[in-house]
Amino acid sequence: MGLLFLTFLPAQAGHSAPKVVLRIHVQTTGEGQSPMEATTISLPPDGEKIQVRTLPEVTEHDLIGVEQDASGVVHLLFDHVGQVSLSAVTAQNQGRILVVLIDGYVVYAPTIDEQITNGQLDIPHPIDPRIVQLLQEVVRQNVKQAART
Repeated sequence: MGLLFLTFLPAQAGHSAPKVVLRIHVQTTGEGQSPMEATTISLPPDGEKIQVRTLPEVTEHDLIGVEQDASGVVHLLFDHVGQVSLSAVTAQNQGRILVVLIDGYVVYAPTIDEQITNGQLDIPHPIDPRIVQLLQEVVRQNVKQAART
């Protein structure tokens, strides 16, 4: 139930519904938080259950670049808002898990061991090329939207 809630959070004002949904959440203890503020998810491969903040730290609306290199690493590059959010969340939550969801599926869940200050998050394994293409389409839409504002 919680995972579905994360997947269907409303789009930000001024943005059309994305063709692919990217959500980056951070682990929380859930202590003192209402069920609306924390959601339980299962991490692959063993189904370990953790709680994450319900509202994402970064979304596909913050993407300005997506590349998959020859070794399969996927590089996600975020705009200023995403960069600031990613920097803050990784500075303040060392030792916790950063959960990257694409279309509601956990694709990467590292333990935060250092602050990310360059606005780039690298997923160290291949992702389906069709998903990468959809993310690149989102980037094109974001760049167009930014040029209009």
